[in-house]
Amino acid sequence: MAWKLEAWNPEYALPERVSSEDEARGLGEVKTHYETTWAARTPPKQEPQRWPIVYLVDGRQRIDAQIIDSRGRRALLATVIAGAVLRDGSGIRPVGEPLKRHLLLHSSDLEEPLPPGLSHYQPVRTDKSDPAGLRSKVIELMRHLEASLVNGLEGGLVIMDGQIYPGEQAYRTPERLLGYTKTQAASYLKPEQQALLYELQPYQRSPIFQIPGYALRRPVDVFSWYVRLPLEPKTTFYGGAALLRVETPTPEPHAAIQLADLSVSLFCALASSPAKDPRAPQNLIPIGGLEQWLGRHLGQAEVVQRRIVQALFD
Repeated sequence: MAWKLEAWNPEYALPERVSSEDEARGLGEVKTHYETTWAARTPPKQEPQRWPIVYLVDGRQRIDAQIIDSRGRRALLATVIAGAVLRDGSGIRPVGEPLKRHLLLHSSDLEEPLPPGLSHYQPVRTDKSDPAGLRSKVIELMRHLEASLVNGLEGGLVIMDGQIYPGEQAYRTPERLLGYTKTQAASYLKPEQQALLYELQPYQRSPIFQIPGYALRRPVDVFSWYVRLPLEPKTTFYGGAALLRVETPTPEPHAAIQLADLSVSLFCALASSPAKDPRAPQNLIPIGGLEQWLGRHLGQAEVVQRRIVQALFD
């Protein structure tokens, strides 16, 4: 068979993050006038029994192998998966089965088919063949899978782990969608406004502000705000250690303010503990469980790689 395996482990050849927030541009257009004074907000706590139905959505991606055809052209075998858990009065549980796709990413015509043992990898044509460009496409397809999953959920509020990116189809109900960023690699506010973030106390949030889509290199404008999560012990951590940046694509400022108030109770109650999660408190407890569930559906990378080697050898 003409396809051969690239010996170098693809995880070391490709960057972990592509188009991260520190690449943001055009932030001079951020609007911050929606809530009168720029001061901390302490919305009334909403007890869990009063919450709406909440879905939490996350995706994972794995590079399975890099392969080379007889003409030396690189392709990538990858798997993307997206799933959701539901939180209601009965607890937290998975929603159906996760969505999963096996991908063969390539930048030229496929003159040589994959061997039968790899036929479940679906060909996807890309514009670039360099490792970073291929990884960027994998992440894009994972986001499309997450968006498809979100559009299939009925009722309730949807929380996505990460920034909100549009899928192949527009979101059906953007007014019930939240995304959140765990780490704050970029500043979106002026220094005097940014200073407020380090003064926030647990169960407080910043006022909302609007970020234009081009500032984050994505075709969607969002309203955003910061939430300070509870963190114990807090004395050993700096002021921004427990910050989340939350966003929603809803076009209405009033709806964004209502979501911002509700998000404080939601995120603070679901925050993880440093005693149990090294990414605490930002890695929400249900998201940690969802990641493990998706990992089981992904399967062990070593087993997948052995099967790829066997298929190419056969």
